[in-house]
Amino acid sequence: MLSKDITRDGRIYGGANVELTPEVAAELGTALGTLLGEGVLVVTARDYYPPSRMLKRSFSAGLMSTGISVVDFHAATYPELAFAIKKFGAKAGAHFTVSLYRSNYINIRLLDYLGIEFSREKLMNLLRLYETRHLVRTLPERIGWVTYAEYIHEIYVASLTSYLDSDAILGSGLNLVADLNFGPSAEVVPNFFSELGVDAITLNAHKPPTRKGIKQNPSYLSILKLGRMVKASGASFGAALCVDASRVFFVDDMGRALPPDTIIALFASILPPNSTVVTTVSASKVIDKVAKKKKVRVMRVKDSPGDVSKQVRRSRAAYGGSDFGEHIFPRFSLASDGLLAIGRILEILAKTERKLSSMIDELPEVPVHTEEIILPSNMEINRVLDTIVERYGVDVLAPTGLKIMTKRGPVWIKPNYENYSITLSIEEPTKEKVEHLRRIRDEVSEVVRKPLY
Repeated sequence: MLSKDITRDGRIYGGANVELTPEVAAELGTALGTLLGEGVLVVTARDYYPPSRMLKRSFSAGLMSTGISVVDFHAATYPELAFAIKKFGAKAGAHFTVSLYRSNYINIRLLDYLGIEFSREKLMNLLRLYETRHLVRTLPERIGWVTYAEYIHEIYVASLTSYLDSDAILGSGLNLVADLNFGPSAEVVPNFFSELGVDAITLNAHKPPTRKGIKQNPSYLSILKLGRMVKASGASFGAALCVDASRVFFVDDMGRALPPDTIIALFASILPPNSTVVTTVSASKVIDKVAKKKKVRVMRVKDSPGDVSKQVRRSRAAYGGSDFGEHIFPRFSLASDGLLAIGRILEILAKTERKLSSMIDELPEVPVHTEEIILPSNMEINRVLDTIVERYGVDVLAPTGLKIMTKRGPVWIKPNYENYSITLSIEEPTKEKVEHLRRIRDEVSEVVRKPLY
């Protein structure tokens, strides 16, 4: 069945010109149009990757065949698309971007009229329409239009800077290094940083290298490089965006790569008492410790598509974040927004007149037990991590490491390029947890010595 062939983690996923052909994309667009009904508006956008462009155009043709009008933003970030849904009164949005897992695979992320990503259930409803061929096409005279929205980048930047305390940032003298990971945030970042008066060094702010694949997240090695550049340039911090800018990963002014959980804890620490934070079940307990001290409520949900956003809306939370690198500020948008998260860090540093490293060091500590696997010298660490992803189906995939949910809690798997090893760790260790972790260490050690590739 198609729903099994082209879904992963609750999203449409497949190899370009393999599972996801132009013909399939067109009929998926027709299925969405059938689900929404004739005469409504849908917004679409993509990253710079040529397969994303090909599939978006076919998908748009399918929408048009059902009487749907399409506003096409061409190359634009996921946060811009979510922002535009409400701005234009659209009924849905579709963003096409390279996959987390493989460079020649594409994710199609669908959003509802609130800018919240489709749940698994809603996605399955759409795929059933496709599989059963219950597709409704309109009369020729009612076929929809495709238009291009000019100035979407400028409108989005103006809204971002209005949301932030731009005056505080303007006079702060802050600067940063930003890795754009070959994504369309390059269309936005120069104007955004200019409006905030921030000096920035940008990396990979261009289209993907010809005939060279990319992945959705920046690599761990690129995070290490970012840290070195932050230290060398004396920058206030560094930020690495994923291709579609829905997630962001930070390094502090000392060049240390910061787990996404740490940034969630930092954002929680500045909220007023009695606020609510929504995060994922696998996120670090440091968030709970900060919340208890600040008298902030923490709600945890699974990290299925749209779960954090829906709970943020349902509970009227002040902020939502996942250990996947997502940050949601609902007063601006219900979608995760990496650029806005960068702006909020700038705002915090400007108002407190402190270094990011000192604020991170003041967060409470959580006891951790760690086990290490030394790798053979002929084994590439990146391939080891890819093998673990394929064999275990990890619950969290971030540049700073992987997480596997187990019966004893989340296990964090991190690469270490200095001594050529990977480490496994678990929070709040007990005798049972340590024994459990060692069993997993032995299993992983056996698996990585039989790589898939």
